[in-house]
Amino acid sequence: MNAPFNLKELEQKAFRSFYQDGIWDIFFGLMMLAMYAFTFFNDNFENKALRILALVFIEIAAMFFLIYAKKLITTPRLGQVVFGEKRRKNLLNIFLTNLASVIVLAAWFAYKTAHPSALDNDTLISISLGVWITFITSVMAYFLDFNRLYIYALIYGATFTAVLLLGLPILFLAAALLILIPGGVIFFRFLSTTKPIREE
Repeated sequence: MNAPFNLKELEQKAFRSFYQDGIWDIFFGLMMLAMYAFTFFNDNFENKALRILALVFIEIAAMFFLIYAKKLITTPRLGQVVFGEKRRKNLLNIFLTNLASVIVLAAWFAYKTAHPSALDNDTLISISLGVWITFITSVMAYFLDFNRLYIYALIYGATFTAVLLLGLPILFLAAALLILIPGGVIFFRFLSTTKPIREE
């Protein structure tokens, strides 16, 4: 007699299959790129509105890419999967948390730039911030069942700490490329190997 199907396990397997397209990788890479754009405009232009616009523009572009690439590229190839209500709520909460985190971090850098002497122990604060970012992103990886995100969590945390300690915003760009390049490779491999499902 066959063992009964574990519906939760089947849903988890189907959910994880949606990470083989590289779209989430590109999304998190773009979020890091948004931080580089913010610091770039902050260091090179006096117009504060410009750096905020750069940050928001890339964030919005990342969100549109995630939503519509999943809809127009992934779904036609893997099919439409309806996940449980709890998992859908987790996705929404994680999505909003990530967006809020980027905005808070941008505000942090703006404050630090405007008040460089306001904080005494830069080393401790920088390391603590890096650990916190790694933890938060790892929590997201857990709820998303997205194993590669654990690696990106380390990249996120280490990059923020290094930028704060060394004052090298270019590290944001390097970190973004560390995520975007593998994500792009996975994405284009997915496009070439997974064809749209033909309707009978």
